[in-house]
Amino acid sequence: MATTSSSGPVWPDVRVGRRRPTKGDRREQAILDGAYELLRDTPLRAVSIDDLAKRAGLSRSSFYFYFESKWQVLFAMLGPVTEDVFTASRFIFERPADMAPQEAIEQAAAEVVAVWDRHGHILREVGDAVGAEPELRSQWESILGQFIEAAAAAIERDRATGVAVGGPPARALAAALMWMGERNLGLMSMRSGNAIHTEDIAETIATVWLRSVFGIGTRAQ
Repeated sequence: MATTSSSGPVWPDVRVGRRRPTKGDRREQAILDGAYELLRDTPLRAVSIDDLAKRAGLSRSSFYFYFESKWQVLFAMLGPVTEDVFTASRFIFERPADMAPQEAIEQAAAEVVAVWDRHGHILREVGDAVGAEPELRSQWESILGQFIEAAAAAIERDRATGVAVGGPPARALAAALMWMGERNLGLMSMRSGNAIHTEDIAETIATVWLRSVFGIGTRAQ
């Protein structure tokens, strides 16, 4: 599992089965680390292979030994970043028995917004690239599908115990809620003028979830 430091995600070992990273592992890691920082201020479309190689302290030819394109670098960064988002969402998917729905959804919404804001520059680039890069689009849709399936299972469990209210099929509701969150968090990452204000987005997402799934408002409401 990927973890997160103050500067960014800690990528999983890129060569499975080795006790210590090799020189090649460290070079690949340097490319990922350099790209993560470079994309904070520069869109990937404006970044060249030379930029990525130089940031990692490598030659252009060395870069191509590890990645076929700059889009493949983004592809490699997406998994650990979205795993952080999934971990932040844990109370949506597996709410402890002693935790009220309001507390669980509010905490999950706040943590997801914080993680998304931290990795926003990567997720912004994913949103920009999925329309043009089929492999990346397939990965992103697969990731969102996992979120949807996990949320649908949670809704079905809560409906079976009478905690959640009835409504459309659980998967349809989960898909609507997940895509609502993805689109609004994406707008936040892009600093769009149509984005929900940063100070309001966690409460807004929590309210939509609670009213749609449980028929209740937040604790403050």
